[in-house]
Amino acid sequence: MTFSPEVLARHLAPLLGESRPQSLAIALSGGADSAALLHATAALAGADPGLSLRAIHVDHGLSAAAGTLAAAAAAIAAATGVPLTSLAVAVDTAGGASVEAAARAARYAAFARVLSPDECLLSAHHCEDQAETLLTQLLRGAGLKGLAAMPAAAPLGRGRLLRPLLGVPRAALRDYALAARLPFSEDPMNLDLRYDRAYLRARLWPVLTDRWPGAARTLARAAGHLAQAQALLDEASSQELARIARGPALAIDGLLALPGARRAELLRYWLGALGLPRPPARRLALVERELLTARGTGGPRMTWDGCELRSFAGLLYAFAPLPDAAVAGEALPPAGSALPLAARGALGTLEVTATVGEGLALGREPWRLAARAGGERLALARGAPRRALKDLLREARLPPWARERALLVGAGTLGAVVLPHATWVAAEHAAGPAQPGLRLAWRGAPAVLMPAPPASERE
Repeated sequence: MTFSPEVLARHLAPLLGESRPQSLAIALSGGADSAALLHATAALAGADPGLSLRAIHVDHGLSAAAGTLAAAAAAIAAATGVPLTSLAVAVDTAGGASVEAAARAARYAAFARVLSPDECLLSAHHCEDQAETLLTQLLRGAGLKGLAAMPAAAPLGRGRLLRPLLGVPRAALRDYALAARLPFSEDPMNLDLRYDRAYLRARLWPVLTDRWPGAARTLARAAGHLAQAQALLDEASSQELARIARGPALAIDGLLALPGARRAELLRYWLGALGLPRPPARRLALVERELLTARGTGGPRMTWDGCELRSFAGLLYAFAPLPDAAVAGEALPPAGSALPLAARGALGTLEVTATVGEGLALGREPWRLAARAGGERLALARGAPRRALKDLLREARLPPWARERALLVGAGTLGAVVLPHATWVAAEHAAGPAQPGLRLAWRGAPAVLMPAPPASERE
């Protein structure tokens, strides 16, 4: 098989479908494969004056050859007349990930950050890459989703990731790059046998292809069949999810009504749809015992890197670990302003608005923000008894992780409690008729901090 701009156009058309993006980007490593893809895409873009094209190079800084690859990427971009965006990333393996996995995560995170809305990033992954992915996933004991290998199209940041060359062999791309005299370079990581892909490529692949010359295309085709099977499962999971979803959570009784294997698949699909990492298989096996059939109101939890699973009031929640509001001790901001809650407003903002005859009365002492310490009491109406704040929060059906983040406003005594869905002002500190006051509102809180709906509203 040979490669050409016409071959690229045939493979790219079904991935684009009816949409015709105004902007394409090429993931340019500096190697032969991405050089061929950039050159062929530039030829196609030259015939379409409404299409913009750029290349993006990511420098992982993992070897002394990083500068050589960056220089090759710059030379390839210059040779094809395409502007180049260069990004430097830090590869973090502190969580136990392999260097390959950490580099891949850092690379795609960088791409996602710089993609424009509706921009399509084209990657030069080819037939052998797909076959090698299937083999490495098999050796890791992956499930169906892992064995489906790399999808031909997927969302990425504000744009999309497309892999139009999964049916094109590596040799065809190299021949094209050589014929076009493109100044590509070799990545030494591809020859370092410490890395799984390099080992597979150098030691296992020659043995396979000696016996089965068409192994790459056959394995890539098998990955495609597995991807179709996964798509059917995803469609069924989507329909099931719509039936048992209750806002940001899932109805536990609906989950328990499913067969075990179907329940596990739905949980994996749900977590993926939320953009959360899926749990290791051993953790998923514990979900039913530790969360779905747990008793009590404490909100049992299960965690793994980047994800927290909690059950509360018959519902199962999943979210990335939540930060604290980090505002304890700060003065209440002046009227007309908003205070970010947690770094970069990860929990939303506290908005303060001037009012008359309502809200928190303007006192002599400046109001300050505080976190819960325990033992707080509050009367919500004049003449009403002071009640324990913990009881009021529980009756409001707030999940435990939301109760922990209630914002307290005080000046020696408790003046108000600001919650994601409401603000409670202590009766003795409420603004009277014609008295200046402050309206406090928590805006933009994550949905998982909102009260759980009563059981009667979940059907």
